[in-house]
This record gives sequence, structure tokens and C-alpha cells, in this order.
Amino acid sequence: MSLIRKNGASAPKELGLFWPMQTTEGATIDVFIFASALQAFDADPVGPVGLLKRHRPLLERLASEKYERDGVTGTNLLHITDHDLRGAQAGDGITDEEA
Repeated sequence: MSLIRKNGASAPKELGLFWPMQTTEGATIDVFIFASALQAFDADPVGPVGLLKRHRPLLERLASEKYERDGVTGTNLLHITDHDLRGAQAGDGITDEEA
């Protein structure tokens, strides 16, 4: 049996990249960023996973700062946005190893 397109189906959803982080209290928080936010931040064609690996120290720092400032949603999700990335780039800048 083959698959066919479902009539009236919604458009494909954007790719999100997720990784777990842990609070000092031991709770697990799922951090995520949309692939398009990473690709707007760094246009290198290595792909979303390559960009995540390259910028992981920066993203983890941003996640930690955002968690301390805003907390998380009821589902323990923490969303790093393109606004967060632009703020890091404009604020204290990014180092060569993070770029």
C-alpha cells in the first residue's frame, strides 16, 4: 500500500531542533530552536544539525540565561528564537569559536 497526499492537509511544519538540558534542581528541560532561525543567524550551508553543533555553546548559554530570566512553559519547553540570537550577536557579540 502506498502513501498519497491527503486532501486539505496543512503545509509541512518547520523543522525544529531539540536537545535536553538539566536544571540545577535536576529537572530536564527540552530546549528548541527552529532551523530557519539558525540558518538566518549563520548562512553556512552545513545544514541545521551542523549549525546546531557549531553554535551549541552559544545556544546553551542563551538557554540558561533565558531560563533564569523567563522560566519555561508548562510542558518544560524553552524556545530559543531568532530574536535571542540577534540579541546575543548585538549584545556582547559572539566569539570566533561560536561563529
